[in-house]
Amino acid sequence: MREGRRGAGGAPAGLGGDDRAVSVTVGYVLTLAIGAVLLSGVVIAVGGVVDAQTDRAVRGELSVLGQTTAANLESADRLVRAAEADNRPDASADATVSVAFDLPTRVAGIPYRIAVDDESVVLHTDRPDVRVEVPHAVRSDVEATSVRGGPLRVTYTSAGSGRLEVSER
Repeated sequence: MREGRRGAGGAPAGLGGDDRAVSVTVGYVLTLAIGAVLLSGVVIAVGGVVDAQTDRAVRGELSVLGQTTAANLESADRLVRAAEADNRPDASADATVSVAFDLPTRVAGIPYRIAVDDESVVLHTDRPDVRVEVPHAVRSDVEATSVRGGPLRVTYTSAGSGRLEVSER
């Protein structure tokens, strides 16, 4: 009879000297590591693109909403000037104007604020940090205010402050 081959230390060659199982395990671990590195690289690259796209979308929407707000402020200003022109010195009526308009409460899923003063309408968000300024051509005095986006109203009462004021509805 033949006797089986023996490896170093007297152990059968098939059991003691075989290290092929290590290469399968190492290959599996390396494959997982390479996959994880590639996946994290893709996530980081796509995350930057998504952030830039969100920033661009927010800026565009804020610009449109700023122009809408400025247009409504200018409309209220024209109504104020027309109402005051109609008031004769002997009339006892006060000029009162109210213009209501609706804006969304969020842009790209992000809340925003609107600041209004004598020169411009400024819209801004915190995350991402975006600020858009839209000038307006209002001749009347404007009360400097800051409101959340959403349903708004521009009011004027000559008996009151005599200024246009933007407020939340």
